[in-house]
Amino acid sequence: MAPEVGPGALFFAAALLGSVWIYRDAKRREMDTADVWAVGFFVAFVLLPILGGIVVFALYLQRRNRGDGTPVSVPSDW
Repeated sequence: MAPEVGPGALFFAAALLGSVWIYRDAKRREMDTADVWAVGFFVAFVLLPILGGIVVFALYLQRRNRGDGTPVSVPSDW
């Protein structure tokens, strides 16, 4: 019989997975503060389980680098 997993373990796993996703996404976007965002999300999610995580996640999505969208040059002979 498998051991039961309580809600605390599920919240901890969600906080950990969210933190890892934010860290990897921020690193991929070459943000200097990737670790701060990941730790901030984890702490906010643990202290205020859903509300804290949602607030930090929304702030991260708003402030992350969206990519400069550097234009691709098209050859002039087209």
